[in-house]
Amino acid sequence: WRPNEILTLNAKGIILRAFEQFRLKSCIDFKPRGSEYHFISAQKNRGCSSHVGRSSKYGQTLSIGNYCDHIGIVEHEFLHALGIWHEQSRYDRDEYVTIVWKNIRRGHERNFMKVSPHYSTTLGFPYDYNSVLHYSETSFSNGEGPTIITKQPEYQKIIGQRLEMSPQDALMLNKLYGCSKCVS
Repeated sequence: WRPNEILTLNAKGIILRAFEQFRLKSCIDFKPRGSEYHFISAQKNRGCSSHVGRSSKYGQTLSIGNYCDHIGIVEHEFLHALGIWHEQSRYDRDEYVTIVWKNIRRGHERNFMKVSPHYSTTLGFPYDYNSVLHYSETSFSNGEGPTIITKQPEYQKIIGQRLEMSPQDALMLNKLYGCSKCVS
């Protein structure tokens, strides 16, 4: 990985804490970029974002902008860079959540599109309401109400947590990368 010089000291520290969580929970280990062709460049751009999976032939930019320097947000963006989609983008998501299209801010509908099974996989894991990759009930809301309603009401206030990757997030990452490390 390569940090952008504009990143705040706090953001750099949070990124390093997130890397420690990746090391503890998976076989993924980030290191400063040497001469590698493939790398992730963490930068302070507008917002918190990353393409899913390797997006260019060489380096990939990941944004840790203002208000993004929280461990769960950093883990969220690095999980995208490592190839994992949003939980509510799963092709089977309609069995678990209802997307309230009329409450989504105009121009942000693409954030709620399902990803075809041709481009993604559940890796055999059940839907994870506690995933750090799940949007909250009001993500991209136009102020008229929730954008996501869980089919099991007890999970409504859980979705969108940004404390840390869930145990299933770590298991999925380990399976995706063929890690044999056991995660509890």
